[in-house]
Amino acid sequence: MVCTGNICRSPMAELLLREHLVARGAEAKVRSAGTLAWHGSATTEAVEVMGARGLDLDAHRSQELTSALVTDADLIVGMTRNHVWGVTAHESGAEARAFVIGELVRLGPVVGPRVDGESVRDWAAKVAERRGDGPIGRAGDDVADPYGEPLSFYEATAARLDRDLGVVAALLVP
Repeated sequence: MVCTGNICRSPMAELLLREHLVARGAEAKVRSAGTLAWHGSATTEAVEVMGARGLDLDAHRSQELTSALVTDADLIVGMTRNHVWGVTAHESGAEARAFVIGELVRLGPVVGPRVDGESVRDWAAKVAERRGDGPIGRAGDDVADPYGEPLSFYEATAARLDRDLGVVAALLVP
């Protein structure tokens, strides 16, 4: 999960995707990072919104996106097109497994769920092929940054992430 500072959207998304995958009986390493070298904990609002969902962000510390994180990831989900472009700057070829969250939710169901024996990387590459020659993501695929916004904005962001990542989890672990 990738956002700007790794203090709002991506840590919330990390917890939510992990929760959806666990609920489907999957064990997966889910991590988050930011495109900026921001150092600190999750925002108070992100901690509060996740706490209301029974998820704990108290121990979260932001980390910067690195080439090693990109190389290690089978699937990379950015909150905006800019985040995905930042991912692709770290590794040529990463666009075959890097998506804006809304783009993955839009294109993934067209490809269908991952099949038995299919790696996440192979499934992601099939989804990336659905882009054709078009760009990565569309404006409506982006998740707006709640930083500096009221708690209600964080709650709306968490609700969208929860809904979208439920779709992603169902595609990854049918």
